[in-house]
Amino acid sequence: MKPEPSPPAEILVETSALHPPLSGVGYYTRELLKAYARRPGRFPMTLLEYRFALKPRSSPRDAGLAALAAEIGAAIELRTRMAPSTVHRRLRDRALRSPFPIDAADGRARRIYFFPNYVGAPLRRAVCIPVVFDLGFLRAPDTQRGRDHAFLRRYLPRTLRRAAAIVTISESIKSELVETYALEPGRVAVITPAADPAAFRPDAAPGAGSAIRTKYGLEGPYLFSLSTLEPRKNFAGLVEAYALLPEDIRARLPLVVAGGEGWKNTPLFEAVRRLNLEPRIKFLGYIPEADRAPLMREAAIFALPSLYEGFGMPVLEAMACGTPVVTSRRGALAEVGADSVAYADPLDPGSIARAVMSILDDADLRKRLAAAGPARAAAFRWETGAATLAGVFEHAATGIP
Repeated sequence: MKPEPSPPAEILVETSALHPPLSGVGYYTRELLKAYARRPGRFPMTLLEYRFALKPRSSPRDAGLAALAAEIGAAIELRTRMAPSTVHRRLRDRALRSPFPIDAADGRARRIYFFPNYVGAPLRRAVCIPVVFDLGFLRAPDTQRGRDHAFLRRYLPRTLRRAAAIVTISESIKSELVETYALEPGRVAVITPAADPAAFRPDAAPGAGSAIRTKYGLEGPYLFSLSTLEPRKNFAGLVEAYALLPEDIRARLPLVVAGGEGWKNTPLFEAVRRLNLEPRIKFLGYIPEADRAPLMREAAIFALPSLYEGFGMPVLEAMACGTPVVTSRRGALAEVGADSVAYADPLDPGSIARAVMSILDDADLRKRLAAAGPARAAAFRWETGAATLAGVFEHAATGIP
């Protein structure tokens, strides 16, 4: 009598990155899950969400998770934390996590825990797969929030040791991971982000440009940047570079910055005031996802001269829109941009200003970058990443009894 085949493995997705407003981590996780859900023969998925016993009410984020679950055909598993929410908040403020394993009730279930935000909760025996976006907490620790820096230093090595496989978002970060933690290269899979070709494209629907300009009060050309306002993105350096542009250029080319408030931004706003640039710089704050592509498409130049990036998704999105890009070679940015962007030294505002001016002054360069960007961006596809993720899950499932 033949033994009964094992049931298919189940993917449990930790959902902290999927709470609105979405950061780059959340956007990556959502789009990768959507692409994986379109694959035939994929494993069933469950979104793992928590509520507190003393605060059982639903919240606006529940609607977003429910919509995502419906779109990807996933279940939602709600677990109740018995301790008050203040206890968990204090633990994180002290760079600690709950010590209780979350797989204690799984029994013999064939479950793979997918941790899309570096570190998940502790496990007793279950298989896990973390996603590591960068090693900024080691490469640029001064740009991190203190609690995040300490949390990752404490728990990421533990997560990597017990992981069945590890996902990261660029070959650059894979090399850093392998070298830093003495990992076998075969344990690390690279799944790059991508830009949605339906949204991030050079052409636009009629009237889209005027609509986005009216919404944000923009007239004429502008220099655009987008990311969470935190030191690693080097917005202070970009402001210093903007101040070096000729006055007539600044008069007709305002600097427009979009992104959530972030942290450690005192030097950025001090630079704006010190250089008397308040009339020339517009901070839009966190913008709706639907506004990203039209704002990039309407910009004369997109600039993000980061100090370090695990990938640089806004750079790829701007390239896909056919907007000339100024960035740095730090981290994975040269891997993303190749020869389709203009590069600058992020520590030298003069270098950033010269890169901007080279695009403004050279029509042939603008034309070349506008054509090269979409072609380069098309090489990055969510479907390719989903195929790699399927292989990672299938390999991990072979280790589950």
